Amino acid sequence: MLCLSCGRVRPALNRDDYTSERARLITQHGLCVCKPPQLPRDARRS
Repeated sequence: MLCLSCGRVRPALNRDDYTSERARLITQHGLCVCKPPQLPRDARRS
């Protein structure tokens, strides 16, 4: 649930990710604003 780059909570992917545990972690660590990883150019074409 924590970003490996900044150590903050990663953005939720769906509604089920919004839990009280997640809210507690966001208040403790903050919310990640890192850019999502880019796919290699070859993978984007398919």
